[in-house]
Amino acid sequence: MSPEPLLITGDFNIHVDVHTDSDASRFQDLLSSMGLQQHVDKSTHISGHTLDLMITRCSDSFLTAKPMTDYLFSDHFTVLCDLALSKPSPKNEQISYRKLKAIKIEDFKQDLSTSELCNYSPDSLNDLVECYNDTLSQVLERHAPLRSKVIRSRPLVPWFNEDIKNARREKRKAERKWRRSGKHDDMLSYKKIKNTTNRLMNEARSQYYHDFINDNSSNQKKLFAAANTLLNQRKKNTVLPPCDDKLELADRMGSYFVQKITDIGTRLDVMAQDLSTDPLLNCTLSPTPKFSKFTALSELEVRKLIEGSAKKSCSFDPMPTSLVFSCIDVLLPVITKMINLSLVDGVFADVWKCALVKPLLKKAGLDPLLSNYRPVSNLPYISKLTEKAVYNQLHLHMIDNSVYPEMQSSYRKGHSTETALLRVVNDILMKMNSQEVTLLVMLDLSAAFDTVNHDILIKRLHEELGIADSALSWFESYLHNRMQKVDIEGSISNPFDLGCGVPQGSCLGPILFIIYASKLFKIIEHELPCAHCYADDTQLYLSFKPNTTSQDQALQAMENCIGKIRKWMIHDRLLINDSKTELILIGSKQQLSKLQPISISVGNSIYLDENKT
Repeated sequence: MSPEPLLITGDFNIHVDVHTDSDASRFQDLLSSMGLQQHVDKSTHISGHTLDLMITRCSDSFLTAKPMTDYLFSDHFTVLCDLALSKPSPKNEQISYRKLKAIKIEDFKQDLSTSELCNYSPDSLNDLVECYNDTLSQVLERHAPLRSKVIRSRPLVPWFNEDIKNARREKRKAERKWRRSGKHDDMLSYKKIKNTTNRLMNEARSQYYHDFINDNSSNQKKLFAAANTLLNQRKKNTVLPPCDDKLELADRMGSYFVQKITDIGTRLDVMAQDLSTDPLLNCTLSPTPKFSKFTALSELEVRKLIEGSAKKSCSFDPMPTSLVFSCIDVLLPVITKMINLSLVDGVFADVWKCALVKPLLKKAGLDPLLSNYRPVSNLPYISKLTEKAVYNQLHLHMIDNSVYPEMQSSYRKGHSTETALLRVVNDILMKMNSQEVTLLVMLDLSAAFDTVNHDILIKRLHEELGIADSALSWFESYLHNRMQKVDIEGSISNPFDLGCGVPQGSCLGPILFIIYASKLFKIIEHELPCAHCYADDTQLYLSFKPNTTSQDQALQAMENCIGKIRKWMIHDRLLINDSKTELILIGSKQQLSKLQPISISVGNSIYLDENKT
């Protein structure tokens, strides 16, 4: 139980005042066993029993007076008490802002169109990107200078309106009048106004969310955000490790993310020393037709790219992406030139290689320890457009040449977590119909995206996807000399160099990881008939008849497969997280009962058949 001060209230519907009542006795024993005490000692119901309770820890002392009951409008009395607690004061917060709505777009576009950027732009990508960033920053500062102010943070209530404000004022006025006079007529008047106020609030709230859902019926992200608000679900990024200095925390988290990858690399170096040779480690996939250069885009294609992108901004962007959309007619030729310079020359701008990382808890409810956070990259808008242009052409090349692993369900149209789940569940159910049991092993990797070796990835792109010449040079430029900064609520750390990994949060990162791990299925098919992946999550499964011979053969095949996967992953600088690997036996109750005890070795861990379903 949480160590925080605890107050539990409500209608428990237990007659705690009747000491001979067996339910009441068991309830009191339960409270005592938990170190809790109940404070209400008066009747709380019109029929004369204590049903509405106030419970605290025995050690808590914030309840400073015995609870009192007061009859209002229900058959249950209102239970009142004094608490030695104060309402938290709203915090003052200094924010920086720009009056973007005050910008006259036509004047803004005029300033852009007469700037050096739109009339004499450089032919070097790095120079052009620098000119783009400087020009947009200067024009934005001229039209909407950065300002700061102190605000008092309050909960956002978007449906609150003037009618509700006035009704609440009248309700408080009526309540004060009734409590002063004690007259029955004043009580009825207060009750009527209270009901009217509640009705207004309920109608306003319902109408707001009704309109919101209709307006955003095709925007799943906004719908989920609204649902989380209604369910009082906190955002993932609101929980941070305790700190006195956010900048110090940003540097500490940045160092941790880099050191974690360094430590994994050191472990892999040690493990690689004992790695025996295996032909599968150097196996190659079927060669793919050559892809030597990216195709330059027309302004129409870039416009479609922009219109299909999200209006998200990064702190490294010179101005909000929403303004880029508003000025697209002026900026389209410049943006097209930047993207095409990158594609044709095979280079990725230096300033685009720095990612702004926001640490997110891996799972809601985890303790705010550094090891429980993952770095998610936020990248400049134009860099993401360029990545998307590369992704589209690389994806088409892979589709045309059937390069995607058949059993990899991530990050492509028509494939999802749902299709992966359906495939695995269907395979298992079909085997259950044949009176077979399925052994399912789920492998977990440690920081899979962050440990991708750049040299191995470049080699794989060249040898197995046919990427060559300027197209290969683009990927070399994209991967090398990357860095990241950590952002903690506006406090940005020093830069940290990244010697390996592909950025999480980019559209290219996932597809590059799929390419990097494409040999996995080549390894698996030598040992097992079934496997499925979603990004770096791998499910190995093997079905067998529940007899000793079939069971032993299945276990041997699974252990051999996992052993070869471990060898390949160590060779290719990936690390299986033994502690998070899961083993499950699935079958009918009758078939599972026929099995002998099962154990499987994964690295230094031995997994037993504790999970049966």
